[in-house]
Amino acid sequence: MRHQYGWLLRGAVAAAVALAVAAAAAADYPTKNSPPPTPAPVVVAPVTPGFFVKAGFLYGINQTSSKLYSQGFPGGASAGPQVLIPGVGTTVSNVATLGFEAGYFVTPSLSVDVSAGVPVWATDKTKGTPLGLPLPSGTTLAKIMPSFVPVTALYHFTQFGAFQPYIGGGLAAVFSLATRDAFDTSVTVKPAIGLVLQGGADVMIDQHWGWSLDVRKLFAHVTADATGENFAQFGLPQFPMANSQKAYFQPWVLSTGVTYRF
Repeated sequence: MRHQYGWLLRGAVAAAVALAVAAAAAADYPTKNSPPPTPAPVVVAPVTPGFFVKAGFLYGINQTSSKLYSQGFPGGASAGPQVLIPGVGTTVSNVATLGFEAGYFVTPSLSVDVSAGVPVWATDKTKGTPLGLPLPSGTTLAKIMPSFVPVTALYHFTQFGAFQPYIGGGLAAVFSLATRDAFDTSVTVKPAIGLVLQGGADVMIDQHWGWSLDVRKLFAHVTADATGENFAQFGLPQFPMANSQKAYFQPWVLSTGVTYRF
């Protein structure tokens, strides 16, 4: 009888152990009502000194304010002092192109950047009708291929993980690679140096690849000169008249694209 009870006791203990092992194994498998497993966070390695590049879409929004000055008037000499032409200014069209940027992280939080875009043509038109001149508003003065190359120092905020905003500023060389005459003839654009402010953010996918959003604001004074005017397009005789366009060149430049850190 004692042996019979001992056998039953050993069987009960073995069954309890088997049930405990089965329950522990079942706990490792998700059930129908179990919440989905939490995905592992994206691990972005700390920024280290080194080079990086960016490429993507660039859009320049014109905010140029210009004044026109004349040297000589219809029937007069083309030499002499410049005189402001009242009632008229100019506007430059917006541009869309492919933008590039390259730079170097001097420290994990400080970089030095240089950027540019593929040059495209922009149209320079009158805005308003000048007093005493047969020049309708919207007349194309010339076509230009504007370009500016900012060199900036940027501070990067790296405490937010993959989202890394930055802000900074610097200087930009402003010039035109080419011009095409329209109403103005023999047009030249004088190179200038302007101030540029820059801000944006990099959203990193891993330690090398990411997506960039960027905005820049340029402040520059640019002068364009023309040695003649094409009044013939309005059916009028040619006049010995030259002009200068003095522009406060202040475009917004927006860009977005991929970034790669070496």
